[in-house]
Formats: sequence, structure tokens, C-alpha cells
Amino acid sequence: MQIIDRGELGDPQLERLELLLAVKDEIMTRLVAGQSPNSVPHYIVTLTQFFQFLEEHQCSFGLEQLEANYLKYAEYLFIKSKSKKSTINARTAYIKASTLSSLFGQILSIPGTVRLVNRTRLRASPTARKAVSKTAEKQSLEATFKQGHFLVDLIAGLSIEEVYGSLPLTIPVRSGLAEHAQVKLFAGLSEPDWHSTPKDKWSVKQKAKYRAAMRLRQPVQTINGTGGAGRWILVNLRVQAEFLIFLAQTGMNLTQAKELNRGTLKYKPLGDSWNVRCYKNRKGGEVSFRIYKSYKPFLESYRSFISHFFPESELLFPLFDKNGQGESQTRSGLTSLLLIRSVLTQHDIPWVTPSDLRNTRVNWLLRRSGNPDLTAEMAQHTREVLSQQYERPSQQRAMVEITQFWDKHDPIKQGDLTGSVIASSCNGQPEATDDKPDYVVEPNCVNPSGCLWCRHHRDSDTEDYVWSLTSLRHLKAIEASMTLTREAVPADRVLERITAKLTWFQRSSPLRAQWVAEAQKRIEEGDYHPNWSPVIEFLE
Repeated sequence: MQIIDRGELGDPQLERLELLLAVKDEIMTRLVAGQSPNSVPHYIVTLTQFFQFLEEHQCSFGLEQLEANYLKYAEYLFIKSKSKKSTINARTAYIKASTLSSLFGQILSIPGTVRLVNRTRLRASPTARKAVSKTAEKQSLEATFKQGHFLVDLIAGLSIEEVYGSLPLTIPVRSGLAEHAQVKLFAGLSEPDWHSTPKDKWSVKQKAKYRAAMRLRQPVQTINGTGGAGRWILVNLRVQAEFLIFLAQTGMNLTQAKELNRGTLKYKPLGDSWNVRCYKNRKGGEVSFRIYKSYKPFLESYRSFISHFFPESELLFPLFDKNGQGESQTRSGLTSLLLIRSVLTQHDIPWVTPSDLRNTRVNWLLRRSGNPDLTAEMAQHTREVLSQQYERPSQQRAMVEITQFWDKHDPIKQGDLTGSVIASSCNGQPEATDDKPDYVVEPNCVNPSGCLWCRHHRDSDTEDYVWSLTSLRHLKAIEASMTLTREAVPADRVLERITAKLTWFQRSSPLRAQWVAEAQKRIEEGDYHPNWSPVIEFLE
């Protein structure tokens, strides 16, 4: 304001006032209607970039030119997103244009069905959800569990008594988490350079610095003022750690959870869990969520911790401000989580973001329950939102579902399967398939060639079965070589059928390829499967 008063920014350009007031009124209307205040910074940044474009291209700020200027800006974003050295991608460009389209559409009274962004060349580019392999799922869960174990150990060491105790605070953690099985927290104190000079050669200044540092490390009665050093950092650290655990336990989103009041939680036993009710501002009423029964003592212990350090606060997750002088009026500490993130990074603990925690939890519940409706209900979503925003395609879950499908629809139940002639499985009821060649023997549970075209034959996913097939192929090769004719004989068809099966095994996975390679080596060495070795040795 002083710079403006001195005239360093020039005279006010009042012709821009109409547009700015219109934008302000629209944003205020959205806030009054219940839109989250967290959306305002996004509006401000997007609008500022639009105004910079108008300034650089000497465009009018008048409302009568707003629609034309918007279309020019959208074209500018489109061209910029397509350039080779672009700093924004097509998706980001579309989001910027879509945000402005929504604001300007209301200001210019354009019907919602005629969106401004639809008149541009920018298009939404939905990100394709990639299937998650079993290995990736395992790594994701392992990272989540490792972070969770570390956080539980951390909050156990950050008790009220330890916050007032000696510094640095040493917290033991379970083996395999931290390098030295412990975490040292200095609460903002710097480590003086005591070891560069022998203690008997310290200067007066070094000795005074040492004594001052030792005084700050002694136990205190209060964390307020300079006597408490930076112990408020320890409080904020526990709040952020508890916040992450709360998100993982409840599945609530970050924006909703950080505004919770600690006096609004109501517990109701529900089987092995608790149903907790709280007031949700965005919904304008109560919402419920579940926590595991074992989590309730943790939550109650945390509420006692917060009540001690923030007796006047109503929030469930209050924080000290950056000076430790009082409660922070902003919620940025729970948005960035920089404090707890830095501790995790220092000790090589994976950083799993709140959104990843929520996604991991939802997909874990979905995989364990196999019930999308139940998972959506527990995550406070509709099934459509769960499918579109949270569910990740999973190779492991797909394999389970395929297995369940065939178990349900296979006419042969697992308990009815018996051993077949060629070391696989069947139900002992021979029935020919539709593609069986006419000159191949009918399935009869005696002739091994018939098994290959039996409707009830089931391949076995074992190394022994691959060895048996390879040995049978060698046997049929001997039989085919003994027939002096150029025409195809039944043994030729059997050879083709077995070769196709072995090719599938070889290409399906590295492990099965090893089975095929090992079986072929055994045949070359004359080591045949016991089912066929007597006949092969006789023919040879």
C-alpha cells in the first residue's frame, strides 16, 4: 500500500474495476453457496495468469471484450501446450480454460449448456488408469505399512512428558525402520560445533555457547517463550503424524479432516469397529465414518495430548504458528505436512501422500471384500465415484475374479477331479470336443491321445505335467517315424496338439518356460516321465 501511495505503480486504471468486481462477486457468491474456501487460491492464480496475458497483449479489460479475450487466451494455451518446449501439458491447459469458462460464463450469463470452453480447441484428456501388477501392489502396501509403523512409534515417543523433557528427544523405533533403530529430534535446536576444537582449548565464547545450549536442552515447565526452545515443533510433529494415521484409518479426504472439531465425535460400537459421527461443513450436516476398534485408544490419547497444549482450541488438529507463540490461523501445515515429511525423508521412510493413503485404503478394502457397494459406503462415496476416481485396475484382483468365475461356471467341481492318463486332471467321464479330428481316437480314459480332445480334460499347471507332455510328444514322434506314408497320420495331429500346449507354457511366464526347457533337456538325456519310459525304451 505504501508503494501505491507513493505512486510507484502509476495511476489507478479504473477501466479494469468493473471486471475485477464482477469476478470478486462471483467468487463470493460461490463461497456463500457452500463452495470450499480452498478453491479460492486456484481461482486467484488462474485469473492472475489470464490478466497477465491481457496485459502483455494489450487487450481491453472491459466486460464487453471478455468473451473474445477468453477465446484468444484459450487459443494461446492450446498453442503453448502443443509446442515442443512447453511448460504446460494439454491437461493443465484445459483445466485453466475450464476454470475461467465456469467463472466467466456466470459473469456473462451464458447458459450452462453452452460452455465457453467448448468453443475452443482445448479438450479434456482423461488420464488412462494403468493396471497395477502384483509386484507394484505389494510395494505400495509395503511402503504404506512402513510409513504407518514409523508414525505409530513416533507418536508413542512424543508424549506430553517427553515434550517437556530433555533434548534431543530420542525415540526408539522397531527394527528395520531407521538406521540406528532410533530417531533423534532436536526441536529446532542447532548442533553446536563442539568437536572441531578440544574442550580444554575452547575460547570464552565457545564455552558460553556450550552452556547456553545445555540450558536449552534441560527439561522445562512450559514450552512458551524462549525457555521452551523449539518444543512446539515436537507438538506440531505429533499432530501431523496423527493426522496421517487418522486419514489412513478413516479414509476421509484431507480438506474434510483438517476442519474437524474434537468435540463433535460421537462413538457407536459396530461389530469389530466403531461408527463415528461428526459434523461436515460442506455437507451441512452429520456424516459418519468407521474406525477400527483398536484405533480408538490411539485417538483418545491424542485428544488428551491436544487438550493439554491447546485447551482453548476446538479443532481436532490444531497447530502452533511458525513462531510457536499461539495457534496457527491457517491450515497450511496440514496441507503441506512439510515437518513430518522431512523427518520421514531423513530416515529413508517412504513418503505416502494423503491422497495415496486414501487410494491405497480404498483399493485394499475393495480387494479384501470384493464388494464395490460395501467399499463405496465405507469410503463415503457412490459406486460411480469409486469406479471413476479411486478404483485402480489390479492384475491380482483380476486373477482372483477369473479364478472365482471359472470355479463357479466350470461344470466340473474341484472335488470331482481325478488323475488322468497323461498326468493331468479330469472327472473320468470321456466326452469328445467339437474340434476333434475324425481319425483321432475317441476319448476313452485308456488311450492317451484321446485325452487331448476330451471336453473334461484339465491341464495341470505343474512341472511334472510339462515333463509328461514332452515325453508323450517324443513317444508320438517315434510312432510317426515308423509309419511309411506321406499322408498325415493320427500321431501327427497329436504332435501338433502337444506342441501347441508346450508353446503356450513356454510363452506364458518365465517359470513355465524353465519347466519346458528342463523337460526338453531330460528327453535329450533319455530321462523320460515314468508314465512313458517303459514304452519309449521298448520302441527305441
